[in-house]
Amino acid sequence: MAKVLFNRNPIKFGKSIKQPSIDEIKNTPALWNASLDDALKYGGELTRAAIGAMDLKFDRKYIIVDTKIHMLMPGFYPAIPGWHTDGVPRGKELKPNVKSTPNIFAQEEMSDTRFHLLVTGAGCLTKFLTKPIELSVPDEPDTDLYKNITEQINTIKPSGIVSAPSCTVVEFDWWTLHTGVKSEKHEWRFLIRVTETDHMEPQTDLRKIIRTQQQVYVPESFGW
Repeated sequence: MAKVLFNRNPIKFGKSIKQPSIDEIKNTPALWNASLDDALKYGGELTRAAIGAMDLKFDRKYIIVDTKIHMLMPGFYPAIPGWHTDGVPRGKELKPNVKSTPNIFAQEEMSDTRFHLLVTGAGCLTKFLTKPIELSVPDEPDTDLYKNITEQINTIKPSGIVSAPSCTVVEFDWWTLHTGVKSEKHEWRFLIRVTETDHMEPQTDLRKIIRTQQQVYVPESFGW
Protein backbone atom coordinates (compact mmCIF):
# COMPACT_ATOMS: atom_id res chain seq x y z
CA MET A 1 0.00 0.00 0.00
CA ALA A 2 1.11 3.56 -0.71
CA LYS A 3 0.59 6.60 1.47
CA VAL A 4 -1.27 9.55 -0.06
CA LEU A 5 -1.95 12.93 1.54
CA PHE A 6 -5.53 14.16 1.18
CA ASN A 7 -7.07 17.52 2.06
CA ARG A 8 -3.92 19.33 0.98
CA ASN A 9 -5.65 22.69 0.73
CA PRO A 10 -8.29 24.15 3.05
CA ILE A 11 -11.87 24.28 1.86
CA LYS A 12 -13.30 27.77 1.46
CA PHE A 13 -16.76 28.98 2.43
CA GLY A 14 -18.16 31.65 0.14
CA LYS A 15 -21.32 33.61 -0.41
CA SER A 16 -24.84 32.42 0.41
CA ILE A 17 -28.20 32.61 -1.29
CA LYS A 18 -31.60 32.65 0.40
CA GLN A 19 -33.31 29.32 1.01
CA PRO A 20 -35.48 28.71 -2.08
CA SER A 21 -39.13 27.79 -1.76
CA ILE A 22 -40.41 24.31 -2.55
CA ASP A 23 -41.89 25.59 -5.81
CA GLU A 24 -38.57 27.17 -6.81
CA ILE A 25 -36.75 23.88 -6.28
CA LYS A 26 -39.45 21.75 -7.92
CA ASN A 27 -39.48 23.97 -11.01
CA THR A 28 -35.69 24.01 -11.47
CA PRO A 29 -34.38 21.82 -14.33
CA ALA A 30 -31.71 19.32 -13.36
CA LEU A 31 -28.51 19.42 -15.41
CA TRP A 32 -25.75 16.94 -16.19
CA ASN A 33 -22.34 18.10 -17.43
CA ALA A 34 -23.72 21.34 -18.85
CA SER A 35 -21.52 24.15 -20.07
CA LEU A 36 -21.69 27.39 -18.11
CA ASP A 37 -23.54 29.06 -21.00
CA ASP A 38 -26.14 26.29 -21.22
CA ALA A 39 -26.56 26.24 -17.44
CA LEU A 40 -27.25 29.97 -17.38
CA LYS A 41 -29.58 29.66 -20.36
CA TYR A 42 -31.57 26.56 -19.37
CA GLY A 43 -30.92 26.00 -15.66
CA GLY A 44 -33.52 28.37 -14.22
CA GLU A 45 -33.43 31.24 -11.74
CA LEU A 46 -32.20 29.16 -8.80
CA THR A 47 -29.26 27.81 -10.77
CA ARG A 48 -28.38 31.30 -11.98
CA ALA A 49 -28.52 32.65 -8.42
CA ALA A 50 -26.24 29.87 -7.14
CA ILE A 51 -23.71 30.39 -9.93
CA GLY A 52 -23.79 34.12 -9.23
CA ALA A 53 -22.69 33.45 -5.65
CA MET A 54 -19.63 31.46 -6.77
CA ASP A 55 -16.10 32.83 -7.06
CA LEU A 56 -15.28 31.32 -10.44
CA LYS A 57 -11.66 31.84 -11.49
CA PHE A 58 -11.99 31.14 -15.25
CA ASP A 59 -8.41 29.77 -15.26
CA ARG A 60 -9.19 26.29 -16.60
CA LYS A 61 -10.20 25.17 -20.10
CA TYR A 62 -13.72 24.13 -19.16
CA ILE A 63 -16.50 24.97 -16.71
CA ILE A 64 -19.08 22.23 -16.14
CA VAL A 65 -22.35 22.56 -14.21
CA ASP A 66 -24.28 19.72 -12.57
CA THR A 67 -27.50 20.16 -10.61
CA LYS A 68 -29.73 17.68 -8.82
CA ILE A 69 -33.22 18.06 -7.39
CA HIS A 70 -34.55 15.51 -4.91
CA MET A 71 -37.69 15.05 -2.87
CA LEU A 72 -36.26 13.39 0.23
CA MET A 73 -37.72 11.41 3.10
CA PRO A 74 -35.84 10.47 6.28
CA GLY A 75 -33.47 7.61 5.44
CA PHE A 76 -33.01 8.52 1.77
CA TYR A 77 -29.52 9.12 0.36
CA PRO A 78 -29.41 11.46 -2.68
CA ALA A 79 -25.99 10.02 -3.58
CA ILE A 80 -24.07 6.83 -2.90
CA PRO A 81 -22.58 7.35 0.59
CA GLY A 82 -18.90 6.93 1.33
CA TRP A 83 -15.83 9.14 1.62
CA HIS A 84 -14.41 10.11 -1.76
CA THR A 85 -12.86 12.86 -3.84
CA ASP A 86 -14.36 14.40 -6.97
CA GLY A 87 -12.79 14.47 -10.41
CA VAL A 88 -10.30 11.62 -9.96
CA PRO A 89 -8.72 10.62 -13.31
CA ARG A 90 -9.94 7.25 -14.51
CA GLY A 91 -8.82 4.64 -17.00
CA LYS A 92 -6.17 4.90 -19.68
CA GLU A 93 -7.42 8.27 -20.95
CA LEU A 94 -7.41 9.75 -17.43
CA LYS A 95 -10.86 11.27 -17.83
CA PRO A 96 -13.01 11.80 -14.73
CA ASN A 97 -16.64 10.74 -14.32
CA VAL A 98 -16.42 7.56 -16.38
CA LYS A 99 -16.98 3.99 -15.22
CA SER A 100 -13.39 2.81 -15.06
CA THR A 101 -10.65 2.40 -12.48
CA PRO A 102 -9.74 5.54 -10.49
CA ASN A 103 -6.08 6.56 -10.71
CA ILE A 104 -5.39 8.87 -7.78
CA PHE A 105 -1.64 8.88 -8.55
CA ALA A 106 -2.21 10.63 -11.90
CA GLN A 107 -3.32 13.75 -10.04
CA GLU A 108 0.27 14.37 -8.94
CA GLU A 109 1.27 15.21 -12.52
CA MET A 110 -1.87 16.99 -13.73
CA SER A 111 -3.37 20.45 -13.23
CA ASP A 112 -5.83 20.28 -10.37
CA THR A 113 -9.58 20.57 -10.72
CA ARG A 114 -11.60 23.05 -8.65
CA PHE A 115 -15.19 22.59 -7.43
CA HIS A 116 -17.86 24.95 -6.14
CA LEU A 117 -20.74 23.23 -4.29
CA LEU A 118 -23.99 24.58 -2.86
CA VAL A 119 -26.71 22.55 -1.13
CA THR A 120 -30.04 23.87 0.12
CA GLY A 121 -32.13 22.80 3.08
CA ALA A 122 -31.19 21.54 6.51
CA GLY A 123 -31.65 17.78 6.53
CA CYS A 124 -29.11 16.47 4.04
CA LEU A 125 -25.94 18.57 3.91
CA THR A 126 -22.73 17.13 2.42
CA LYS A 127 -19.99 16.45 4.98
CA PHE A 128 -16.37 17.50 4.44
CA LEU A 129 -13.15 16.44 6.11
CA THR A 130 -11.30 19.71 6.70
CA LYS A 131 -7.87 18.65 7.98
CA PRO A 132 -4.95 17.07 6.07
CA ILE A 133 -4.88 13.30 6.46
CA GLU A 134 -2.53 10.62 5.12
CA LEU A 135 -4.22 7.40 4.08
CA SER A 136 -3.10 4.09 2.60
CA VAL A 137 -4.19 3.35 -0.96
CA PRO A 138 -3.41 0.40 -3.25
CA ASP A 139 -0.04 0.68 -5.02
CA GLU A 140 -1.78 0.37 -8.40
CA PRO A 141 -5.10 1.86 -9.55
CA ASP A 142 -7.87 -0.14 -7.90
CA THR A 143 -11.66 -0.13 -8.11
CA ASP A 144 -11.79 -0.42 -4.29
CA LEU A 145 -9.96 2.87 -3.76
CA TYR A 146 -12.84 4.70 -2.08
CA LYS A 147 -14.07 1.63 -0.22
CA ASN A 148 -10.62 1.41 1.40
CA ILE A 149 -10.58 5.13 2.14
CA THR A 150 -14.04 5.00 3.72
CA GLU A 151 -13.06 2.07 5.95
CA GLN A 152 -9.94 3.89 7.15
CA ILE A 153 -11.79 7.12 7.95
CA ASN A 154 -14.54 5.23 9.77
CA THR A 155 -11.85 3.47 11.82
CA ILE A 156 -9.71 6.55 12.52
CA LYS A 157 -12.71 8.82 13.23
CA PRO A 158 -10.70 11.97 12.52
CA SER A 159 -11.64 15.36 13.90
CA GLY A 160 -12.51 18.27 11.65
CA ILE A 161 -15.57 16.84 9.91
CA VAL A 162 -18.07 19.60 9.09
CA SER A 163 -21.35 19.83 7.20
CA ALA A 164 -21.64 22.24 4.32
CA PRO A 165 -23.51 25.34 5.54
CA SER A 166 -26.98 25.47 4.01
CA CYS A 167 -27.30 27.55 0.82
CA THR A 168 -23.62 28.54 1.05
CA VAL A 169 -20.89 27.96 -1.53
CA VAL A 170 -18.11 25.54 -0.55
CA GLU A 171 -14.97 25.64 -2.71
CA PHE A 172 -12.61 22.66 -2.75
CA ASP A 173 -10.25 20.70 -5.00
CA TRP A 174 -9.81 17.11 -6.11
CA TRP A 175 -7.85 16.14 -2.98
CA THR A 176 -10.74 17.06 -0.68
CA LEU A 177 -12.52 14.16 1.01
CA HIS A 178 -16.28 14.46 1.47
CA THR A 179 -19.36 12.26 1.64
CA GLY A 180 -23.07 12.30 0.94
CA VAL A 181 -25.27 11.74 3.98
CA LYS A 182 -28.62 10.25 4.85
CA SER A 183 -31.55 12.66 4.87
CA GLU A 184 -32.87 13.44 8.34
CA LYS A 185 -36.15 15.08 7.33
CA HIS A 186 -38.75 15.52 4.60
CA GLU A 187 -37.64 18.25 2.23
CA TRP A 188 -37.02 19.25 -1.35
CA ARG A 189 -33.26 19.57 -1.91
CA PHE A 190 -31.29 21.40 -4.60
CA LEU A 191 -27.59 20.69 -5.14
CA ILE A 192 -25.30 22.39 -7.63
CA ARG A 193 -21.66 21.63 -8.35
CA VAL A 194 -19.65 23.78 -10.74
CA THR A 195 -16.36 22.31 -11.92
CA GLU A 196 -13.38 24.23 -13.30
CA THR A 197 -11.14 21.71 -15.06
CA ASP A 198 -8.68 21.10 -17.87
CA HIS A 199 -9.62 17.45 -18.22
CA MET A 200 -13.26 17.05 -19.19
CA GLU A 201 -15.40 18.88 -21.72
CA PRO A 202 -19.07 19.73 -21.09
CA GLN A 203 -21.84 17.96 -22.94
CA THR A 204 -23.37 19.68 -25.97
CA ASP A 205 -26.51 17.58 -26.53
CA LEU A 206 -29.45 19.05 -24.59
CA ARG A 207 -31.12 15.63 -24.57
CA LYS A 208 -28.28 14.48 -22.30
CA ILE A 209 -27.76 17.73 -20.42
CA ILE A 210 -31.30 18.14 -19.09
CA ARG A 211 -31.89 15.30 -16.63
CA THR A 212 -35.24 13.54 -16.65
CA GLN A 213 -34.68 11.32 -13.59
CA GLN A 214 -33.26 11.76 -10.09
CA GLN A 215 -32.25 8.70 -8.10
CA VAL A 216 -32.18 8.12 -4.36
CA TYR A 217 -30.62 5.23 -2.45
CA VAL A 218 -32.46 3.48 0.37
CA PRO A 219 -30.39 0.86 2.22
CA GLU A 220 -33.16 0.17 4.72
CA SER A 221 -36.88 -0.52 4.70
CA PHE A 222 -39.36 2.32 5.02
CA GLY A 223 -43.09 2.94 4.78
CA TRP A 224 -45.25 5.65 3.30
